Amino acid sequence: MGFKPRKRGFESLFHYLNYMIVNSLFYFFSFVLLISSSMIILSQNSIYSVLFLVLSFVSSSSIIFLLECEYISLIFIIIYVGAIAVLFLFVVMMLDIKTIHLAKDSLKYFPFGSFLGLIFLIEILVVVPSIFESTNPYSTNLLSNYYSD
Repeated sequence: MGFKPRKRGFESLFHYLNYMIVNSLFYFFSFVLLISSSMIILSQNSIYSVLFLVLSFVSSSSIIFLLECEYISLIFIIIYVGAIAVLFLFVVMMLDIKTIHLAKDSLKYFPFGSFLGLIFLIEILVVVPSIFESTNPYSTNLLSNYYSD
């Protein structure tokens, strides 16, 4: 029988605090991502929409970084924030689109949009569970494809 040292109090406390910090950062960046994504759609000014798009790219990249995919996270920032979002921002600033309040016209399309949204929701709720029930990758052994008896 070998000697098995027990965990010290500070080591377990450190792991617990690390776990709590990572979880709280994940929830924070998820909340920022949800708010910024909704503000992309709801913002009346197109320049603010592009800035919210940059914020959503950065927060999603932070979530990917917390999931320990550092390379993908940094590439995400370089490609999307560094190139595409800046290009969108320059195009929007060069076009100089004036803001028009369309609240009166948008209410007339609300029933049709709600109907389409309900149809898509029903389709998703019908299709997605059937896909996961029929194609479960964990139902068989991984090596059964390579070694047959």
